[in-house]
Amino acid sequence: MDRHNHPSWAGDKVEERVEELVSAMTLEEKVTFVTGDLNFNYGFYSAPLERLGIPALQMADGPAGVRINRGDVHDGRATSLPAPIALAATWDPGLAQRYGAVIGAECFATDHNVSLAPAVDIARVPLAGRTFESFGEDPLLTSDMGVAVARGIQSHPVQACAKHFAVNNQEHQRATIDAVIDERALMEIYLAPFEAIVHDGEVASVMAAFNRVNGDYACENAELLSTILREQFGFRGWVMSDYGANHSTAPAANAGLDQEQPAAGHWGEQLAAAVRDGQVDPAVLDTMVRRILTPLVGLGQLERHASVAPFPVETHHALAQRVAEEGTVLLRNNGVLPLDAGALRSIAIIGPDIDAASAQGGGSSLVKPTLQVGPLEAILRRLGDGVRAGWAYGTDGVTSAALLPGPDPVPSGLLSPGGDAEQPGLRAQYWNNPTFSGDPFLERVDPQIDLNLGFFNFEGFNAASARVDKLPVDLNGQTSVRWTGDLSVPADGTYTMSVTALGAFELSLDDRVLISSGKPVGDDSVTSTADPVYPYGQLTMQGSTSQPEIHDVAVPLVAGTRYRLRMDYAAASPEQGFLTGAQVRLGWRPPAGVVSPSVASAAALAADADVAVVVVRDYESEQADRPHLHLPNGQDDLVRAVVAANPRTVVVVMTGAPVDLSGWIDEAAAVLQAWYPGQAQGDALARVLFGDTEPGGRLPLTLPRDLAHTPVTDPRHYPGVGGRVEYADSVFVGYRGYARQGLDPLFPFGHGLSYTTFAYDDLEIGPGDADDLAHLTVTVTNTGTRPGSEVVQVYLGQLPAPVPTPAHRLAAYRKVRIAPGQSERVSLTIPARAASYWDVDAHGWARAKGDVELFVGASSGDLRLSTILPLS
Repeated sequence: MDRHNHPSWAGDKVEERVEELVSAMTLEEKVTFVTGDLNFNYGFYSAPLERLGIPALQMADGPAGVRINRGDVHDGRATSLPAPIALAATWDPGLAQRYGAVIGAECFATDHNVSLAPAVDIARVPLAGRTFESFGEDPLLTSDMGVAVARGIQSHPVQACAKHFAVNNQEHQRATIDAVIDERALMEIYLAPFEAIVHDGEVASVMAAFNRVNGDYACENAELLSTILREQFGFRGWVMSDYGANHSTAPAANAGLDQEQPAAGHWGEQLAAAVRDGQVDPAVLDTMVRRILTPLVGLGQLERHASVAPFPVETHHALAQRVAEEGTVLLRNNGVLPLDAGALRSIAIIGPDIDAASAQGGGSSLVKPTLQVGPLEAILRRLGDGVRAGWAYGTDGVTSAALLPGPDPVPSGLLSPGGDAEQPGLRAQYWNNPTFSGDPFLERVDPQIDLNLGFFNFEGFNAASARVDKLPVDLNGQTSVRWTGDLSVPADGTYTMSVTALGAFELSLDDRVLISSGKPVGDDSVTSTADPVYPYGQLTMQGSTSQPEIHDVAVPLVAGTRYRLRMDYAAASPEQGFLTGAQVRLGWRPPAGVVSPSVASAAALAADADVAVVVVRDYESEQADRPHLHLPNGQDDLVRAVVAANPRTVVVVMTGAPVDLSGWIDEAAAVLQAWYPGQAQGDALARVLFGDTEPGGRLPLTLPRDLAHTPVTDPRHYPGVGGRVEYADSVFVGYRGYARQGLDPLFPFGHGLSYTTFAYDDLEIGPGDADDLAHLTVTVTNTGTRPGSEVVQVYLGQLPAPVPTPAHRLAAYRKVRIAPGQSERVSLTIPARAASYWDVDAHGWARAKGDVELFVGASSGDLRLSTILPLS
């Protein structure tokens, strides 16, 4: 296959117009054009050149919709789409193109002409903070989804931007980590989606990542930016840095970076000086300008300017709902689903976010929704008045503090602020200095002691539960807090009280110090003098290089006794500033069998209902990986208690990545993986629960039994040692690694049940053409009583090659919808690349020769048919 790229937006007329513009620009104008400007309305921004009719580059995050910085544009609201991982779970590139078209339309109608999407980074490890922004662990599925989304975005006068180039697979030390990777893994796994999105998606721009790759920062890595991206893939567009990710002037420019985004500060006048003194050839600068101008001209963006305009809110909301339904994966079902609304007399609806649609990823992908339908509202509406419905939160709301290590926080039901306050929690006094100096900046009742501020509390980045009152950004840097009130426990016993903290603290009960950090609390001698900058300008910072410390103490406590509690905390470590703010939690480990009052109440509610629905969530965001795979804030205890009280319990998991389900999944009647399902999540869930539609999703990544049973467990391989993370798993990523190591996952890649059943037979295979390996057909029959969809998946077995290859690799797939009792003859094409491997000696693709086994089935772990495919 000819992989040289000839995008439709580049041609002779476009090149002529570009050359006219380049020749008319002064050196200063060229340098300004390639240097991102600090703009609080857009974030990523490049100023216009009005005398030549060149518009500003006004860029919008992110991959799950349009994040709008300006409050005067549609009230900052756009369609909050299901997370990209939910889109990948649809296994439907056609739907993905419609998803991209919504992003493109809303970008254009919100005064943006570049969408910083899609993200085509491979999901390598389950703890990675941005897995929800990805399309999963397989390069073929990721490629297809990325291509479709890019095409959809660029169906409008808006550029798509593929990110993050390259090998950007963790948030831990994201600004400095060196991804040490072999050439074969780089080409077969991590760069394959970028190759596809360049060639087949005609993407206009690419974002270079923060991290290093084999020693060199991605933004000045000539092998990546020039040799591979441009020479091998034929990329004709331009490369921007991530925000503040550039580390140099001449090296980055000469390596192939075309635009530096703000905060790095290495271009501008420094670049102009480098051109004048010969460090950067003027021809290199001209090429950088030319690359940025080419899609601007070719996509008609000089004539068609983005502006603020209406967009079809209801139509886009409906598309968000469709994706949520099609991406919901039925993991397990003992027959309780779909629920029969006519036969139900009572239902319990439980979960910390059931009355909101706030389960979404945090950081730059956060979208303020145009509409919101939460699970409780939708389920009650679907049931009508004939069913007795009870509901409960069960736990406190989930916040970014879930990203801290250590035991779950002490629940609010055990805490009382004292005085006239009726709500549970503790009285909190906040100072916007680390020394408790002056009058408190803010006083309120906090439900828990559980804070993770700084980056995660930036306006528009915070994805906390809607129930949780967010703190003002004035407290994002060095601060101090005093909590006071009473603690009561539900049963006699020895409780482990635990403090997770970065900074200084002192915890006391009844005026007796239980535990402290050993550092003086409120002492200005340990205070950093760094000036915080909000919110841009310091995003280049790594964030904390220190992890919060966990301090435990065992305390015998008596039920019915009110213990006076006080905790003083100062976010005063030298590295704490506006990115790494307060990090503190008061946690607990109760005696065996003891749960919080809210969990006990929720379980009692469930016990009195015909069926219980528990909706759980986690917190994921850029800037931090998750500390573990458990559900945060006591939700595992909640699920265990509810399924013990009512065996007809359906658990709905709203997360962007795998969580550990092993502690309760065998007792749950049914489990749905709903991902972060967007603003229409309530209606989508209600329709799936009651069988108005089916859960149409299949897993785009493997769900492990627990963290210890994953392919990457050595610290050298994740999260890295000494600033290096070794990709020793090579091409054996995801399901390929599970098979190679003999690990049995909880649910395999591609898994997903239906409300009906399917049978496969009559597999036939025929020759392909120059670009295809083979064509195959298989008959799929709906053997159940309901209509349904099946994702027919084709895997190639181990290749007859001189290098180790996976036991199975996805080679083709197709989603089909079949009526009950009907059959469909499904045709699929196996591309030539599926039977190829990267030859590191020849630095190119080589075709395996010999016989390979070909499998067809419903998942990587459910292969129904097989045949031999000869390779020539």
